[in-house]
Amino acid sequence: MIEPDAASPTAGEVLRAAAVRLAAAGRDTPRLDAEVLLRHVLGLDRTGLFVRLRDPVTNQDRVAFEALVARRLENVPVAYLTGTREFMGLPFAVGPGVLVPRPETEILVEWALAWLANRPPGLVLDIGTGSGAIALSFAAHLPGPWTGWIVAGDLSRAALAVAARNRAALGLDGRVGLVRGDLAGWCRGGVDLLLANLPYLRPEQRAANPDLVAEPALALLGGGDGLDPIRRLLADAPRVLVPGGALGLEIDPAQAAAVEALARAAFPGARAAVLPDLAGLARHVVVETTPG
Repeated sequence: MIEPDAASPTAGEVLRAAAVRLAAAGRDTPRLDAEVLLRHVLGLDRTGLFVRLRDPVTNQDRVAFEALVARRLENVPVAYLTGTREFMGLPFAVGPGVLVPRPETEILVEWALAWLANRPPGLVLDIGTGSGAIALSFAAHLPGPWTGWIVAGDLSRAALAVAARNRAALGLDGRVGLVRGDLAGWCRGGVDLLLANLPYLRPEQRAANPDLVAEPALALLGGGDGLDPIRRLLADAPRVLVPGGALGLEIDPAQAAAVEALARAAFPGARAAVLPDLAGLARHVVVETTPG
C-alpha cells in the first residue's frame, strides 16, 4: 500500500478542484461527476467517501483520478470511465458500444412491471436492448416463479456482447434470450408486451450535445425527424403483438404527439397514453390494445 505524504491533498480538496474544472468546462453535473470518478478510484461508496473527505489521497490515486477527469473533460461519459452504470438498482457494465442507461428509462420498466401484474405469463420483447438494461432489470424484478419468456434484440453485435455479459453477471441466462436482428423483423409474433428505447434523436440534436458524441450513433440517431425506427416498429407491431397486448416506447418529449398519433393509427381503438419523466416531460408512449 502506498502511503500519502504530509503534503498530499485531502480527498475533499481533490474533489473540489475537479468539480471546479468540470464546471468551468460546462459539464452539467460537475460535482457528481467528480464524486463518482473519485469513488471509483478509491473503491468507496458514497458514505465511505464522505467519511474520508479529510484523509490525504496517495499520489498514485490522485494521478489515476486526474486522468479520468481529463477524459471527462473530453466528453467521455462517466459511465464509460467507470465501466458501470446503475439502473433499477442493478449494476450494468457499459462501454463505447452501447448507450448509457438513463434514469428516465426506469419509468418504462416500472410501467411494464405494473402492466404485467396479475396477467398470465407470456412473451416479452425488448427491441434495441443495448446493454440489456430494460430486459434484464425487468426480468430481475419480476415477482416469484414467473414462467414467461423475455427476448432482447439488437442490431449491434457489440451491444449484444455487453448485454450477454450483463445477463451472466445478473444470473439471468435462463430467463432472457438475446437475438441479433433489425427491430422486430425476425420475430414471428405472439408477443404480449413489447418494449423499446429506440434511437430518436435528429443529427443536429446529437451534434449540439457534447456529452452524446462519445455514445454510438446507431443507438441515438433516428433519421431526419428522429422517428424513422419508431415509425418502422409501429408499422410492424400489429403483426407481432397479440390482441390485448401492450407496448411502450421511449421518445423525445417533442415527439409525443407524433408518436401517439402513429400508435393510434397502428392500433385503432387501443388505449394510448403519454407518461412523463421525473422532470414532467413527455418521455414514453404506451399502448394497450383491445382483446380479440
